[in-house]
Amino acid sequence: MTVTHARIAPAVSEAEIERRMSFADAALGAAGHGVEDPALRELSRQVAAGTLTAEEAIARGVAHIDAR
Repeated sequence: MTVTHARIAPAVSEAEIERRMSFADAALGAAGHGVEDPALRELSRQVAAGTLTAEEAIARGVAHIDAR
C-alpha cells in the first residue's frame, strides 16, 4: 500500500490573489510582455490562488497553445 501526503495550503484571500496577479502583470509588462489569453490567465490565477502548481499550469498552458 502506498501512502501519499497531501500538502494543505492555507486559503489565499481574493485580495492576495489580485495582488499576485498585479505583480505578475507588472513584471511581464516591464519586460514588454503580457498574457491576454483568457485560458492562460485563468491558469495563472489558479497558481496565484494556490490551487494549481506552476508545473501543472505550464503543462496545461503548453497543451492549450499546442491545440490551437
